[in-house]
Parts: sequence; C-alpha cells; structure tokens
Amino acid sequence: MSPSDRAVTRRFRYHDYDSSLEEADESESILDALVDSLSYHGNVSEALRELLSRGLGDTPGLAELLERLRQRRDELLARYDPNGLVTQLNQELDAVINQERETRSRALQATGEEEHLLAGLELDALPAGLGERIRELSQYQFLDQTAKERFDDLVESLRSSMLRDQVNRLRSSLASADPETTAQMMNELSELIERFNSGEDVEADFNQFKQRYPGIAGEDENFEDFMARIVESARLTQSLLNSMDEATRAELMDLMSSIAESPELSQAMSRLGSALASSASFDPTGFGFHGDTPLGLGELEGVMQTLGQLDELEAALKQSSSPERLSELDNAQLKELLGQDASAAINRLKQLTDKLSEAGLINRDGGKLELTGDAINKLGDIVLHRLFPAGQARLLGNHESRNLGNLGTDLSGETKAYEFGDPFRLALRETLHNALARQGGGTPLHLVPDDFVVELTEDRTRAATMLALDLSLSMPLNDTFLPAKQVALALSSLIHSRYPRDYLGYVVFSEVAREVDLATLPSAQWDYVYGTNIEHALLLCRTRLRHQPGYRQILLVTDGEPTAHIDPESHEVFFSYPPSQETIRRTLAEVMRCTQEKITINLFVLNPDSGLRGFVNEVLAINHGEAFYSSGSALGSTLVQEYVHDRINRTRR
Repeated sequence: MSPSDRAVTRRFRYHDYDSSLEEADESESILDALVDSLSYHGNVSEALRELLSRGLGDTPGLAELLERLRQRRDELLARYDPNGLVTQLNQELDAVINQERETRSRALQATGEEEHLLAGLELDALPAGLGERIRELSQYQFLDQTAKERFDDLVESLRSSMLRDQVNRLRSSLASADPETTAQMMNELSELIERFNSGEDVEADFNQFKQRYPGIAGEDENFEDFMARIVESARLTQSLLNSMDEATRAELMDLMSSIAESPELSQAMSRLGSALASSASFDPTGFGFHGDTPLGLGELEGVMQTLGQLDELEAALKQSSSPERLSELDNAQLKELLGQDASAAINRLKQLTDKLSEAGLINRDGGKLELTGDAINKLGDIVLHRLFPAGQARLLGNHESRNLGNLGTDLSGETKAYEFGDPFRLALRETLHNALARQGGGTPLHLVPDDFVVELTEDRTRAATMLALDLSLSMPLNDTFLPAKQVALALSSLIHSRYPRDYLGYVVFSEVAREVDLATLPSAQWDYVYGTNIEHALLLCRTRLRHQPGYRQILLVTDGEPTAHIDPESHEVFFSYPPSQETIRRTLAEVMRCTQEKITINLFVLNPDSGLRGFVNEVLAINHGEAFYSSGSALGSTLVQEYVHDRINRTRR
C-alpha cells in the first residue's frame, strides 16, 4: 500500500481558553499605537494623552467623540428658532382668552348679567405684552373652568421651563416650597455668592445654610462645587435669552418676572441672577440657534437639558487627560447622547493604563508612569518589524551562512536530521526520542543512523558598535529626529535577538556629547542650543570601544557638518557657523585617532549640503569607512541593513 493510500490519522489536543493570550494581544496593540510617541519623547503619560485623543484602531478617540458632540449640538441649533417661543406662547394664551370670551358671551346672552359684559371688556382691554397679559389674567376670575385649567397649566409649564434653573431646582429640595420660604432661601444664597465673589471664605456659613435648608446641596458638597453647579444652570438660561433678538428677549424677561409667585420671589430671583452673573465662571454666550422651527414650550425644557448635557460632557472629555479620568464620566449620559459605540470606546480607553501595567510594560514611580525594560525591548521589536515586515525578513540576513562543526562557533538552537558529511554534534534528546519512537520502548535501546539528529551552529564574530545620534535642533526641524531615535531602538532589537554577543552603546550629541543607555534613550530630547560637536561624540565612542574585543565600529547619524568643539584649555564649547577651520581640524584629528585604534566610522548622512558632503569625503579618506546618504524615512532600513550585511560579510571572511 502506497503512503497516499493509507488512512491519515490526525491528533488534536484541546486546551481551556486562555484569556491571558487576548490580554497580551491587547497590551501589544496599545504599545504598537504608542510607539511613535514613546520613541519621540518617552513620556508615557503624554503618549497616553495623545492616544486618548486619536483613538486605538477602530475605537474612536476623544477628538472624534468631541466632534460628534459638536455635530449633535449643531443639529439642535440648526433645527430651532427660539424667537418663535413668544409667538407660540401668545397663540396659546390667545386660545385661552378666546375660550373664556366665548363662555362669557354665551352667559351674557343667557342671563343678561352685567358682570359678564364687564368681564368681556376686561379681556378686550388686556395689554399687548405677554408678561403683562399673564399678570392681569392671574388676577382675573375665570368663568370657564377648562380655560382656567389651561391657563394654570400654561403658567406652570412656564415656571417649570423658564424658571427651572433659578427657582424650581432649588425649591424642589425644600420641605416647604411656599414662595416666602423660597424667596428667603434665595436671598441668603445670593448673599453667600456675593461674599464668595468678593473673596470671602463662606464655607462655614454655607454649612449652616445647608442645615437650614436640607437637600439644597449634597452633604459633602463644598460651596465652590455647589456654586459651579448653579452657575452652569443660570448660564444655560441666560445663553438661551442671548440667542434671541432684543425684542423677544425683553418680552421673555418680563414674562419670567410675571410668573413669579410673589413680588418678593421676583426680587429674590433678580438678586440671585445678578449674583450668579458676577461669578468669574459665568459666560452666557448665546447658543447660536439658526433654524426655522419655532422652539415651543413643549420642546424648550428638553432642548435646554440636552444642550446643558452636551456642554457638560464636552467639558469632561476635554479635562480627561489620562485614562483614569475617563472613569469619572457619566456612562449613561454618554450612551444617551452619543450612542453605545461611544460608551464602549470610553470603556476600552479608560483601561489603557491598567492593560499596560498588567502586562508589565509600565511601572508607576510615585505619580509618574515609566516604561519597563521589557516595554523598551518590545518598542524596538515593533520598529524593526515595521522597517522589515514579514515579507522582507530576508533583508535582515536570513541567508546568513551556517557552517557546522567549526571551532569557535555558537549553537543556533536549531537541529537537523544527520546527513553524511555533517560534523557529529549530536542532539541527544532528539536522537533518543527518534530511537524510542522507532523501537517502541524496551531496553536495550538500539540506535541506527536514521535516528541521529545534530545541532546546527553559526559562525559568529563578535562586534562592538557605538551608535552616535545627532540631537541638535536641526534634527526635529528637518523631521529626522524620530527616525534617528527609532533606528536606535530597532538596532537594539536586532542585536538582542540575532547577535546577543555583540555590544551596542549609544552617544547623543549637539553642542556636547553624552552617553545614554537603552532605558533612557526614549526620553532623550533634542537640545535647544546651537552646535554639532562630532569631535566630542567620536571621542566618547572611541573611549567606550577601546577595551571592547572584536570588530569595532561607530555608526554616526547626522544632518550637519561639525560646528562645535571643546577648547582643550578652557574646556568650554566653541561654536561657529559656518564651521571654523579649527573645528574641522580637531574633528578630523579625532577621526585619525579612531582609525589608528582600528575603529571603523560609517556615516549615515541626512539632508546633506555641499559643506557636509565635503566633510564626509575627508572622513572617508582618513578612515576608509562608508557613507550612506539617506532621507529620514529611509534611515532605519538603510542603517539596519548595512549593519546586517556588514555582519554577514565579516562572518564569511
């Protein structure tokens, strides 16, 4: 029977679902989204703020949610015209008056009594203004009880809608809601606000106020928070009025006064409004209604409430500077205003910090978030994989020559079936496994050549590299700062994974040079000073490489010729642009010292001008390294490929 005729039995092994795999994917997705920000400035909190703004994958960020809020507000403002409110109220009041007039007319015809004639004349003599008509009708003795109920309902609706923020919200918390008590409470509150606005500490008096009027404020609510809440309510009312034309606004102001239940309450309302308007946070900018649908009394309260909620949510989103602050949002309100997907987005975004922390990628040092070593290594992996996706992995040297059995080689960690001619570096565990599988157990165990598995090895020549990065001010101005830092992370990842015996160090330079380690590299920033001190950078690199065995090289990344050196006598930085001959001479002297110590200098030159090209040619003439002219976007792939190719070539020698 041929192998193709045999039944193939496949064995599957099942495991319980492991949620940690999904958690790992989520944390790595977050880190991948943060990689550019973290590479640029290394500030975890700032990077998270930026991620909150732009969102994560298909999860919208705060910028999109804020835009949705603005669109929702614009839809309301584009639909309604608040100037139609007075017209609608007058129409409703006219219907009440006409109903009462008809009832009086019928009663006059039926009875002939003079009072019905006088009542009709009183209705005919009502003033034109809406507020004045309501004042007069409040004293009028209705004959038609249905008309009376319609009038009372209209006034109550007006009180509920127009005075909701200044009176009803406060009064509803009082055990006794009569006008006299309400006016007294509002006057006392106005006095507290006036004193607070003048700079007095009113907290103790506010606590006594809360005891006299329980329910007005929360037990633990301080005066400043309470003040902010009622100022916002007053702002909404005034913003509505400011959205109207002058005549409509005057009519409604008079109306609000007319529906107060007593002159004392009207005066208290006026005083409270003035006190609130004097608050520093009171900004009653008009809403900007520009629709043509009259904003009727039935829609008024709902529209005002929605606009207030939109303003409140917008302020909360703008103040959400960290994932933790998102937990303070009202999730139900968010879902109502922006939908379920917005609520789900906030739920995901507010877990960003926790996900990174649980994955061991960030630590909290006091109030500061810091990257762990594992996170920095993963950043390098991400950058490297971006430079060389899976389809381009061959560019990283997958074709590196492998020679089995040579002295001085390293085990690769891979194995293969033994073939004639292979050095007999036996992989014992795999070999015994094959023999047991073939023999089926039992002792003694007999080995045959087909059981043999040997270990693969790779030729390795140790290399020591110093990466010197230009961090002068021209790098961010030329958009080469981020690529330069990311190439350092990518090179670290490459060496860590493929050439673990190699040494890699870092020097950054502007007017002076300094060594940095991998942990501090992400947070290294450009210097707000003039000067490109290549001499000092080469000196530090040469000093660090002096005692390193194997092949030694400096990879110098710069976008400018040397314009600074350290004066040997004063030890101060000398800067000159265009470069002085003394700076060029001292820099080339350091190139010569590197050459004498058999240190190769390879230059990666960004945005070169004629002066920089001339300097590069002088370096090559002395050191015999190589120069690569690259754009910022191609820097990473150029430098990493050159490192790998140079590594392979030295292995083959």
